[in-house]
Amino acid sequence: MPLSEPITPGTVDWTGENSGIVLKDEAGNASAMALFFRVAWSPVGQGHVLLLYGTPDTATGTPAAPNVMLADNMPLARFLKENFIGKLAAFRAAPAFDGLEVKLAQAVRSTGDPSGHRYTETVSGGQLTVELVWEGLEPPRALELAPDQVGTGAHTMFTLLVPARDAQIIVNGHNLAGKVGTRMQAGVETTTAFLYFSETWVIPPEAP
Repeated sequence: MPLSEPITPGTVDWTGENSGIVLKDEAGNASAMALFFRVAWSPVGQGHVLLLYGTPDTATGTPAAPNVMLADNMPLARFLKENFIGKLAAFRAAPAFDGLEVKLAQAVRSTGDPSGHRYTETVSGGQLTVELVWEGLEPPRALELAPDQVGTGAHTMFTLLVPARDAQIIVNGHNLAGKVGTRMQAGVETTTAFLYFSETWVIPPEAP
C-alpha cells in the first residue's frame, strides 16, 4: 500500500543514530545519563558525539564520574547541544548542562549485535574512555512520531527502537551506579536504555 505522502514536508534537521542510557537510584532519580550520536547527515557534517552526565546533579561532576561531551566533530557537538539536547527536558534541566566541557574524541568503536543479546559503544579521548553497554535487547519497533510525542516538542521523528532491559555506563573501567528504569514514549511503556537506529528528525513546516 503506497504512502499517502511520499515526501515528508519540512526541513531535515539531522539523521543517524541516537542511543542512550539513563540509570536511576533507589529513589528513582537519575544517577547517570548518556547519549551517543552517530550522525550521517547534519548541516554541520557527519560525526560522533557522546554526552555523559556522570554526576547529573552537579555542574562539574567528579574525576570518576565526569560531566563531559566527547566529539570528533566540534561544530556537530555544539549543534546538537544547542538545537537538540537543549530541548530535551531531562537533559536541559540537569545542573550538568550549562557547564558541559567538550573534548576531542580520538576513537569510537561499536561491538556486539543489536539483533542479539548485547551491544556496546566505546568512545575514548585524552585520559577518558567511556563504554556504553546495552543487554537483554528486545525486538525492534518502528516508530513514526509527531512533535507532541517527542522530547523536543519541535520535530517529526522516524526511527527504529531497540529497547534494552539492562545497561551499564563504564568510565575508565569503573561502572557508574544505578539501574535501568522504565519510561513512557508515545503512550507505550519502554525502558531508559535504548538503541535508536535510522533516526531522522524533521522540522515541520510552519502552519499557514
